[in-house]
This record gives sequence, structure tokens and C-alpha cells, in this order.
Amino acid sequence: MSKTNNIMNSTNLPVPHKNNFDLLRLVFASMVVFFHIGILSQSPVLSWTMNISATFAVQAFFVVSGYLVTMSCEKSRSLLEYGKKRLFRIAPAYVFVVVGAAIILSTMSSLSAVDYFSNVGFWRYIGMNLALANFSAPSLPGVFVHQYESAVNVSLWTIKIEVLFYACAPVIVWASRRIGYRPVLGMLFVLSSAWMSGFSFFGEHAGNDFYLRLAKQLPGQLAYFVGGAWCYYATRDGARLPTYAAVLALVFYASTNGWLFRLGAPLAVAAIVSWAALTLPRLGDVGKHGDFSFGIYLFHVPIVQTAIALGYFSSNPVATMLGTIMVVFSAAVFSWNFIEKPFLKHRTSAITKQQVINCTP
Repeated sequence: MSKTNNIMNSTNLPVPHKNNFDLLRLVFASMVVFFHIGILSQSPVLSWTMNISATFAVQAFFVVSGYLVTMSCEKSRSLLEYGKKRLFRIAPAYVFVVVGAAIILSTMSSLSAVDYFSNVGFWRYIGMNLALANFSAPSLPGVFVHQYESAVNVSLWTIKIEVLFYACAPVIVWASRRIGYRPVLGMLFVLSSAWMSGFSFFGEHAGNDFYLRLAKQLPGQLAYFVGGAWCYYATRDGARLPTYAAVLALVFYASTNGWLFRLGAPLAVAAIVSWAALTLPRLGDVGKHGDFSFGIYLFHVPIVQTAIALGYFSSNPVATMLGTIMVVFSAAVFSWNFIEKPFLKHRTSAITKQQVINCTP
């Protein structure tokens, strides 16, 4: 076996299969949907949805990603296999939602079809978003221009960070095997927290939004991914988080702010997620029919924005919210069955064929 394959050779130590990760991802995705419905629609009737913490949901997603991506990396026989798994999991639905939204929303533009498709903004939106630089071109020409937020899909900023997590995972696994996961993850946690706290401090005291936006980019968010990775290794070693620790983490998260919150939030979120996923009894097999959480997360904002543009939230906000949730879930089911799952099957077939060629075990 090549050196590249040896880097990813799994230790095959037991990790629990009966967990609540599928349920948690569905809950976190739903939290983001409710929050965005409230803030994007600006409906007074739905203002209560803005009390749902989308920030916690995204942070928890990063922790879950740290656990599952680290496990995927550890169990992959080669970097090629790992890369294929990550690519086929995220790229098909992401490309579809970027290109599909750009084409379908031409019907919502104030421009004519000819002007819309010939506008540089249309091609810039597709190019920048496919390059994961959605911050450079968040809007489409003539679309949603009179709404609270003109961006087509405000959720896409996390995909860039997720992909960078994927790139970091093999290095983290490699270093953890040679040095030990505790010093490696501990060092990364300190560096990530320093980045987040430092730029947040400069942003708050200088009144510069650029520093605040920089604080939440990859180095600052890595602490959450590292927290999930730590949970994976600790679980593999047989550890389980006691309930009282999760309760203390929840109290800390809900009652602190400022620099203390920024330093402790990754630990608190990792503790809460780890307890809910691995210590709690399994709360049903919600993933039996598919993993709809990614589709819900990807598709919900363009659907909500379209309903706002059509005036539905102004005329009947509660009914529109319920209808929008149904449309979002239907889009997620479609995405899983016709976009995501077919590529996952192709991924499995391709990996199996490559294993035969390479004579790997």
C-alpha cells in the first residue's frame, strides 16, 4: 500500500452506531429555517422566531461536522477515498442550488429575460458562488432588490468553511496519530480562540465590521470543528459525557457574553452536542428514509425570499410560514432522492472499484 494510503489507514476502534446525529442535524437545520423566516420576512407576527438561536445551530453543525468528518477521515483507506466521499456528499446539491436558483429566479427579476441572462451580475453570481466566494456576489440582478435582504441565499457562507474543514481533517488526523489528539486539538483550539477573540475585540472597539466578519471565518470557527473531533476521539476511547456536564455547558452558553462567551462557547456547544448525540438514548431512526438536513439548509432561503417577494408573508404570515416549511421539506426530499443519494451511490461504487484495482483490504 502507498504512503498516501497509509496516512488514512483506520485504527478501526469501536464507535457507537446508535446515536442521535441525524435527529440533531434535522433540529439544527429547522432552527436556522425558523430564524431566517422571521428576520427575512420582518413580519411582526413572526418576530418570536428570531429568538431561536441560528448562531447556536450553526456552531452545533460545525461540532457535528468535526465528529463525523474526523470519523470519515479515520475510516478512509486513502486520501483519494476520503476526498471522493467529501466531494460527492456536498458538491451535487450545492451546485444545483446555486445554478438552479440563478436560472429559476430569472422569473422574479425586474429585468427582461434577455437583459437578465446577459447581465454580468448573473454570471458573476454563478461563478463566485461556485468558487465558494458568495460574499463577493450574494445577489442576482433585479431579484429581491426591495426586500430586507437582497441576497439570494444567506446560508451559503458556511459551505466555504465546511469545505475548508474537509481540507484540514487529513492534517489533523495525521498529526493526531503521531503526536496524540490531545496536544494537537488543544493547540488548534487555542489558536482558533485567539483568532476569534482578537478580531472580535478589534472590531468591537474600533467599530469596524470588517474585523467582526474576519473573526467568524475559518480560523475562528475551527474551535467548534476541533470540539467535535475531540468528542470523536474521546468516544472512541470509551468516554461518555455525564448529564451534569451538559447542563453546566447549557447554563454557561445561555448566561455568558463577551470574551468569556467567545472562549467557552466552543467547549459548551461540543459538550451539549456530544451529550445529546451519544449519551442520550437514541430518539428514533429519523434518518431511515434519508438525510434531509443538508437539503433543508441549502434550499430554504431562496424559497423564503421568493415567498416574501410574492407578498405572501404580508397577507398571511402564519399560513405562509407553514406552507413555506412544507415546500422547503419537499425540496429537501427531492434533493436527497434525486441529487444527493444518486451521487452517494456512485461514490460507493467508485471507491469499491478503486479498492479492487489497488488491492487494498
